[in-house]
Amino acid sequence: MADPLPPERFAALLLSAGVTLPAAELEDIRLAHGHLQEMLATLREPLSPLAAEPAFTFAPQDPAR
Repeated sequence: MADPLPPERFAALLLSAGVTLPAAELEDIRLAHGHLQEMLATLREPLSPLAAEPAFTFAPQDPAR
């Protein structure tokens, strides 16, 4: 597991984001950050921006045509 952020750094990030949480929740989230970093490291980058989220748009044809 990656090391969790130091409490001071985590507090600064939350302050800059405008997030306020109870102290117990803050500590749980700070400790979980190491697990999240480890999980994110296992994700692959998409080959191209278009391959990241394939989506198709279907439009019904007008039956009067």
